[in-house]
Amino acid sequence: MSQIITSENLDEVVKKNLEIEKQIQAKIDTVYANYNYSKVMSSDKLAFNILKKNSLIQIPINDKYFGGLIVVKGDLKIPVINTSQPRVYQYFIAWHEIYHMLFDKDLKDSPHKVNFDMELNERHADYFAAKMLLGNVYDFFFSLDDENFIDKVIRCMDVYKAPYKAILIQLYQDSIKFNSKDLSKLILRDFDNPPNDLVQKFESLGLDTELVKPSYIYDTGTLENRMKKAIKENPDIDIHKSNLEYFKNISNSILKNKENLIYEDRWC
Repeated sequence: MSQIITSENLDEVVKKNLEIEKQIQAKIDTVYANYNYSKVMSSDKLAFNILKKNSLIQIPINDKYFGGLIVVKGDLKIPVINTSQPRVYQYFIAWHEIYHMLFDKDLKDSPHKVNFDMELNERHADYFAAKMLLGNVYDFFFSLDDENFIDKVIRCMDVYKAPYKAILIQLYQDSIKFNSKDLSKLILRDFDNPPNDLVQKFESLGLDTELVKPSYIYDTGTLENRMKKAIKENPDIDIHKSNLEYFKNISNSILKNKENLIYEDRWC
C-alpha cells in the first residue's frame, strides 16, 4: 500500500525533491518549449489544454479519494479528471497526469489511478506538478501581513492555485534552505491538520471560493469526436464502431448516475 506524505516523512520528501530537482526542471523546460513557448497561458489553462489534445475526459465521480486516471491501451493514453474534486486539486492532478503521459515510460496497458492525497511513491509526478504551479512561495509568504500562519497558507493557495500540502512542502523545503527554523516548526505542527472547511476559510479572507469548490464538469466530447473521426477515416474497421457504441453506453450511464458513479475498467 502506498505511503501518504505526512509530517513524519516530510524530511524524506524534501531529500527526494533535491535529488530529482534537475531532471524535473528539464521536463518542465520541455513542456514549455513544446506546448507554451510564448508563455501566454496560465499554468492551469496550459494543463487542461494539453490534456484536451489527448482526449481528456472530465466527469464527476463520487469518491473523495479519487483524483484522476490515465486509461492506457497500447499507444493510446486517455486522461480522466474527477471534477467532484475542488478545482485546486483538479489543477494539481492535471499536471500529475501530464507527467505520466509525457514522461513515464513504465505505464502499462492498465489504468493508472491518481489519488486525492500525495504519496511518496509518486514523488516525481507530484514534484513536477508542484513546480508547474508554484512560483516563489517563500518570498510571497513572508510578504503577507496576516499574523495567522494558516491564513498565509490559504493566501498562497489562492495565488498559486495549488493544494495545501503542495504549498507546505515547498515552504518546508525553502525553510530548510534558508535555515528558517520557526517556519519549519509551524509547518510540521499544521501539516497533518488542514482546515476542515476551505470554502469558509476563503470566504473569511475575502477570496474567490470557486478555487476550492468542485466544477462538476461533464465533458467527453474530445474523445467522442476522435472516435467518429477514426470511423470516418476507416469505415471498414469494426473496432472503431464498437468503441463508439460502448462509449455512448457508458456516457449515458454516467449522465443518469453522476452522484453514484463508480469507474468501470472496461475500455476497448
